[in-house]
Amino acid sequence: MLQQRISMERLASVDIQAISKEDLIDVSGTTFDNNIPRKQRAAQVLQMTGNPYCFRVGELCVKLEFLDSAPPLQDTFSSFLQRKKSGV
Repeated sequence: MLQQRISMERLASVDIQAISKEDLIDVSGTTFDNNIPRKQRAAQVLQMTGNPYCFRVGELCVKLEFLDSAPPLQDTFSSFLQRKKSGV
């Protein structure tokens, strides 16, 4: 378990500005099965992306960072998309 934690910490600490866009996995069109248990979904995301903290959506490079005190990602992302849609 300690090795897995260290590995995930290493993935989370990657500097996205030091990575070539072509080296990031493009997750456009990727679907995730929300019916499988959370632990299996996490393994699926790791397998698909190679690094669940750094990936690409089309031409957009994405770096995810999380705080224990932050609201759920789904709420934050939904809010972002609503603001984007309204032109804010």
